[in-house]
Amino acid sequence: MLWLCLRLPTLPLEALGAHHSTGMLALTRNNIIVMANTSAQQAGIASGMSVASAMSLCSALELRPRDHQREQQCLANIALWAYRFSGDVCLCPPNAVLLELGASLRLFKNMARLYSKFISAFRRRGLSVQLGIAHTPLAAELLSHQNISPTKLVSSAGQIRQEALHNALHALPTELLPLDAKTLNTLQEMGMHQLGSLQTLPRAALERRFGKAIAIVLAKLHGELPDIRPQFTPPETFNAQRHFDGGLHSKQQLRFPISALLSELEHYLRLRQCLNRDMQWEFHYLDGSREAWSLALSQRHFDRCSLIELVVLRLESLSLQGPVETLSLRCEQFIGNEQHSDQLFDTANSSKQQEKTSQVLDKLRLRLGAQRCHLFSLQDAHLPELNWVLRDAHTSTPTRSPRHGQPATGKQASLPMSDKLLRPNWLCHPPENISETSQGLFWQGELQLLQGPERFDGQWWQQRQTRDYYIARHQHGALCWVFKDCLNRRWYLHGFFG
Repeated sequence: MLWLCLRLPTLPLEALGAHHSTGMLALTRNNIIVMANTSAQQAGIASGMSVASAMSLCSALELRPRDHQREQQCLANIALWAYRFSGDVCLCPPNAVLLELGASLRLFKNMARLYSKFISAFRRRGLSVQLGIAHTPLAAELLSHQNISPTKLVSSAGQIRQEALHNALHALPTELLPLDAKTLNTLQEMGMHQLGSLQTLPRAALERRFGKAIAIVLAKLHGELPDIRPQFTPPETFNAQRHFDGGLHSKQQLRFPISALLSELEHYLRLRQCLNRDMQWEFHYLDGSREAWSLALSQRHFDRCSLIELVVLRLESLSLQGPVETLSLRCEQFIGNEQHSDQLFDTANSSKQQEKTSQVLDKLRLRLGAQRCHLFSLQDAHLPELNWVLRDAHTSTPTRSPRHGQPATGKQASLPMSDKLLRPNWLCHPPENISETSQGLFWQGELQLLQGPERFDGQWWQQRQTRDYYIARHQHGALCWVFKDCLNRRWYLHGFFG
């Protein structure tokens, strides 16, 4: 096996979007400096320094509290990105991710190509990364501190260069070993500053002197004992952020980070084989205030370009309250991808046409409002006036024909017969009264029956309805749908054919 460790040494700064800050900035915890950016380091600010000492050296130093929660969220996003290369990904808090590269090498067929893929991805995100590669998870994790290029330790075919790996492990500082502080201090006092000097000693003697922990660590380091790590799984909700030093002042500047967040969402949905039904956006302004807004979606496939148009359309109705420091996107509602096959020449119900319809509905809902967009939908009712119901355009589910090769059952089996029956395009609500005389039927003119009757008999469990429907021609030439109520013996006009 071949393990790669991705270590982010400046993750606390990067999680806050402050790693590229031009001003002097430092992160604090319990009044102690835990990390400083490059400008602050050049002014003499160092980790472990007290806040009072740091401010005495640089009065213009900006101090921010360290945000562990945001760091772990950022680390989880890196793991989610790495999940596209390997199904075996592990989190190594506080600032590293491990992944097994066997499948990735079979895909890319070249270690140099895979290495450049990782480096270019981190550069696009503006993140600094150190890589470590080895035959065991622990060895890769420790070598990532040295940031040795993987191409020096592994051949292009993915074979480990044993001599180079042996030399790199021997040069590792012993203070990097995952041992308790007392053991590490004792090793330093004994002059064992590098792993090579420790490995020259008998394993049994080390175990007697320091306990079993050191023997277990060395065994895991060389693959003599299994090093089982909890695997990373994609979270049930999607959550991503973009931070901007100094803030963004216009909606046009937000378009690029919106596109980047949607790209991350697309990757997440591909991993989980699902579609999102919502997008919850939030602006974090420089003054500390927040503004949340959301989008409900009805798409059948993920289309990043159309989603960008929807988001920009939604932004038109918003006014920025100030410079945007952080843009976050969260999705909580998901459905499974629809897996279906269309007939070769089935163009009327093609998925592309359905997707265009969904996109148009989403745009209409944004422009007109969610409460103003509705669809007529079929429902299971015997009487014609009850067959159609007005539903919300977002929640209404269009009916689909049976899949090719599958027999129609139940209500679907009756559709071919109902298609042969003529039905009007327009219904009168309520039905209009028709006058019946000895000369015939009259409704704003004479009606001539052409076809019928067709019996409707139902609603016996509520109030029975028995009707005989006919197709009639009005004296002005229009075709009408009329019926005779068999219970009260009266005639009614129920609709017109287009």
